[in-house]
Amino acid sequence: MQAILLTTPGGASAEIYSYGAHLTSWKTASGRQWIFLSSQATFEQGKSIRGGVPVIFPQFSERGPGPRHGFARTSQWQLIEAPSEAVDNARCIFQLSSNQATGKIWPHQFTARYQITLSDAALELQLTVINTDSKPFTFSAALHTYFAISALENVTLSGLCGKAFWNNDGSDFDTRHIQQDDVVTLTDAMDRVYFAVPEPLQLADAKDALTIAQSGFDDIVVWNPGREGAKNIGDMADEEYQSMLCVEAAVIDNPVTLKPGEGWVGVQRLTA
Repeated sequence: MQAILLTTPGGASAEIYSYGAHLTSWKTASGRQWIFLSSQATFEQGKSIRGGVPVIFPQFSERGPGPRHGFARTSQWQLIEAPSEAVDNARCIFQLSSNQATGKIWPHQFTARYQITLSDAALELQLTVINTDSKPFTFSAALHTYFAISALENVTLSGLCGKAFWNNDGSDFDTRHIQQDDVVTLTDAMDRVYFAVPEPLQLADAKDALTIAQSGFDDIVVWNPGREGAKNIGDMADEEYQSMLCVEAAVIDNPVTLKPGEGWVGVQRLTA
């Protein structure tokens, strides 16, 4: 599979595969790797890559008639703007347009563009969806970002206090809870969707910290499979749950409806 490498003069780098427009690595100029990629990830047509940043579109999880998490993460995207290196940042753009294969899964005409912009200490991921059909359509989307962490017990996530969430295990989608603590800490499995989160989050991992901001995406997914869950994931080593945490920018609770010719933009900005 073909991949491209973005670099900055200061030494930051990002690796993105055309398959799924899947980002698999992001290192800041300091050399810190912020993206988790499973040691058992498979790079095969028809399968998603375990880790990195899968692009979720046009449905989240199984909340729709199509394949789980949609087809964007297992589709071949076109590189329409090659990596360009400037003084402060580097950028590339991938595109996925409706075709015969997508039409069999989701009967709508669309164009999706994915822009990745890298600087020495930040990464911006911008997903644009345009309705090129003659009728409206509705979709959900997410950037399923896997962060590389030193260990679960070293990590805290702040910025979600007072936010409503559901447990995304299928048991109580009708029950909404309120985050009571100032920080989210994990010792084992967690799968939550937090709703209406416009403010940036802070991910602290030992001595390192990351600001996670978003626009267009209303919701946040926090996921780790935990010890038992990891054992049931064939493309993840049993103990790798300790070294990853997903904090996903998502639009789930209120799916986006676009009229013909309309577009939507969702952005996740990561700043170390």
